[in-house]
Amino acid sequence: MSTDVSDILFFLGVGIVGVSGNIFNLIFTIQQQVKTRTVQTVGLILDVISISNIILALAILSMVVGVFLNAHIWCIKPYPLGLRLEIYLMLNCGFISFWAIAWLSLFYCIKVVNFSSESFRTLKKNISTVINTAVLLSCLFSCLFFIPVFSLDAVDSGEQNDNADGNVTCPMPSFTIQMNQDAYSAAVLFLLCPIPLMIMLPTSVRMVVHLCAHTRALKKNQTQVQGSDSYLLVCKLTISLVGVYLFNLFFVCLFILMKLIGAYITYQYLVSAFTFYCGVTSVLLTASNRYLKDKLWSLFCCRKAKEPASKSHTVVTGDV
Repeated sequence: MSTDVSDILFFLGVGIVGVSGNIFNLIFTIQQQVKTRTVQTVGLILDVISISNIILALAILSMVVGVFLNAHIWCIKPYPLGLRLEIYLMLNCGFISFWAIAWLSLFYCIKVVNFSSESFRTLKKNISTVINTAVLLSCLFSCLFFIPVFSLDAVDSGEQNDNADGNVTCPMPSFTIQMNQDAYSAAVLFLLCPIPLMIMLPTSVRMVVHLCAHTRALKKNQTQVQGSDSYLLVCKLTISLVGVYLFNLFFVCLFILMKLIGAYITYQYLVSAFTFYCGVTSVLLTASNRYLKDKLWSLFCCRKAKEPASKSHTVVTGDV
C-alpha cells in the first residue's frame, strides 16, 4: 500500500480546499456568534462540523505523507503512535461530522414541519436544548468509543509481500486488548450507517413533502413565497448533505467490509472518501449561508458583507 508523489499532490490539493473552506466557515461563524453574543443550535452544529472536518483533513494528509515516507509503515510492529492517532482522528472526526449532519436534519425537520401530536409540539419548543445536548453527547461518546483504536497492531503472521506493481501487502491489523473484535466492528458499522440514516432519510423526506405542499399553498401570495425561500434552501442543504454522507459512507463501509473478509484494498480508498467529504461539505455549508457567501464575495471582490437582517435570512447560522 505504497504512496507516490501524485498521491501526495492530489491529497494536498484537495486537502487544502477542504481545510481552507472549513476554516473559513469556522472563523466567520464564530465571528457572527461573538457579534450577536449567542450560539444558536445550527451555529453550534456548523462549528462542530467545521472543526471535525479540519482535524479529519489534517489527519488524512499526515497519514498520506507518513505512508509516502515509509511504505512499510503498516507492517511495523508495534504500530507507531502517530499512525494510531491518525486512524483514531479519522474515525472519530468522521463519526462526529456524520452525526452532526443527522442532528441538523432532525433539527430542521422539527422546526419547519408542523406536527399535530402534542409530544412533537413540546419537543419543538425545546428542540434547541435537545439538539445541543445531543450534539455534545455525540462528541463525547465518539471520543470514548474509538479509544480501542490505539490498541491496533500488526499481527504476528510474518506476512509481508511486495507485489509486482510495487504495493506492499501487510497483515491485517488486530486489537491487542481483550475484546470481541467482530462485535466492535459491527458496532462501528451500525453507528456509522443504519442509525444516522434512519434519522436523515425520514426527516429529509418529511421536509420535502411539507415544503412542496407549503409552496403550492402560497403560490397566490408572492410575498410569503419569497419568505419561504430560506426554508427551501434549508431543504436543499439537508438533502445535499445526506447525499454526500451516503456517497462517503459507501466507501467507508466497503473498506471495512473488505478488510473484515481479508480482501486486498488500499487505505487510499478510505482517505479519498473522507477528503472528498471534507471539501464538499464545506462548500455546501458556505453556499447555503447568505452571511458566509457575502463574506466570501467580500474577500474576493472587495464587496462589503451584508449583516443578516433577520433570522429567516440566515439559513445555517440562525435557527429558522
